[in-house]
Amino acid sequence: MALKYCGHCGQSAQPEESFCVACGQKLRAPEVEPESVPESSVGVSRENSIVLRHALGLLAKNDAKAARVVLQRLCDEQPEWAVARAYLGVAHLRLTDVADARVELEEAVRLAPASFICRAKYAEFLARLGFYDQAAAQLDEALAHGAPDAESRHAAMELRQFSRDKAKGIYYRHSSYPKLRLGRFSPARLVGHSRPVSTQGGK
Repeated sequence: MALKYCGHCGQSAQPEESFCVACGQKLRAPEVEPESVPESSVGVSRENSIVLRHALGLLAKNDAKAARVVLQRLCDEQPEWAVARAYLGVAHLRLTDVADARVELEEAVRLAPASFICRAKYAEFLARLGFYDQAAAQLDEALAHGAPDAESRHAAMELRQFSRDKAKGIYYRHSSYPKLRLGRFSPARLVGHSRPVSTQGGK
């Protein structure tokens, strides 16, 4: 039978249970158990694979706060699971925790440099902050390693083209990421407050 998960603490529970034994919150309805998770890693338990799918469902429902709790628990249990770290970075970014998002996404790429998902999610982070040429470079790497499906490949190619178009003539801070939260700045403001560094070889 399908497991339930607490949307507050991420604890799994048996289908017949109505409340979380860890935090006491009412449990969500049973989730459909996935057949697989993207880029499953060797050594990842079947239960944790199911929990990752649950976290992806929370992200799809725009419940980044609950997803972050679930993903943090996964990463605490299996710190070298790169894909889980990449999605934890996504959750941080959606909650405007830019510094934490950067840490998790860069660690994910370090752990799995050939992972399409890790590089694609890192590229989304870079594009979100206005580092378009770096985003395009990450997507080049991601696509070189192969996308898991046609939809993911198409989305990556569209973001790569968008990033390349935006990178033309863009000037931005070269050496460090902004320390502000996403709600307080935009890529245009980054351009206005940074040391000019050409993305086209100084032309």
